[in-house]
Amino acid sequence: MQIFHRVLLAFLFLSSFTINPLSFAQSYPNRPVKIIVAQAPGASPDVVARTLASKLSDIWKTSVIVENKPGANGNLGIDIVAKATPDGYTLGLVVPSVMVINPFVYKNMPFKPLEDLAPITQVSSIIFSLVSNPQRPYQTVDELIAYAKKRPGEINYSSAGVGNLQHLAAELFSLKAGIKMNHIPNKGDSAALVDVMGGQTDLMFVPLPSAINQIKASKLHLMALASKKRVGQFPNVPTMNELGQPDVLIEGWTGLVAPNGTPDNILEDIQKAIYQIITDSGTKNSIESQGFEVVGSTPKEFRQFLRQESAKWSGVIQKSSINLSN
Repeated sequence: MQIFHRVLLAFLFLSSFTINPLSFAQSYPNRPVKIIVAQAPGASPDVVARTLASKLSDIWKTSVIVENKPGANGNLGIDIVAKATPDGYTLGLVVPSVMVINPFVYKNMPFKPLEDLAPITQVSSIIFSLVSNPQRPYQTVDELIAYAKKRPGEINYSSAGVGNLQHLAAELFSLKAGIKMNHIPNKGDSAALVDVMGGQTDLMFVPLPSAINQIKASKLHLMALASKKRVGQFPNVPTMNELGQPDVLIEGWTGLVAPNGTPDNILEDIQKAIYQIITDSGTKNSIESQGFEVVGSTPKEFRQFLRQESAKWSGVIQKSSINLSN
């Protein structure tokens, strides 16, 4: 009997350890949460992350901190997320380049995006725009194409880095328009836009939220939108489709991920909180006024979306002249 009692006590003692993790998960979060953004402060993903962090702090009654870790076209920062403890306290705000483009551009990725990261939600889609230096002699897309055909290789375009969605957008446009432009990669949206505004480069495809203030200040000329429809902020600016370039449809997006192995109930709780935030009328209007459209998909829906995006952009990369990087 004494042996039975000892076994029973040991079982109850060990069982307490199997119950405690569930109680911790149910009380998530009970300490500060970190969102890593793999872009520089002020870039469009950073704007989204800081909006979410502020609102999540209010909902969760704990600090939600944004850390900017730019470098290697997003690989540096999101690698930190991929290798973090899968407990829901380190999240990553991701964009297309790091999730569905870099694996086909970089020979040696430090992580496998679709395997090492757990999708939480697609937060938003992002309207892309074609902007140019206001002093350039072309003001419309037709004028740009005519100019480029007469002076092949003369036009330089900026991007946030090799293999970035901006890079691919310009390559896709060049292929469809039958022109040749030179790629001048930079380190992030802000630095690339500075080059266009300063005249070091001529134009670039860029997320509208990253350029909207400079466009309104007439420091950049908004030539066209690479979106399905026009936007309310610039009702007179046409889409690429309206200008005879229907294939130049570039939709960026932001999403939230966690390290693979993060408990499903935590992923679902985060998604529900994000959905609550971005569908609130005030927040939704604020986000959309900056050139975003809210989404708020489930983890399962976001995973399927990532697979589709990966297939699409791998095809574009194979048809382009982009060289693989180390």
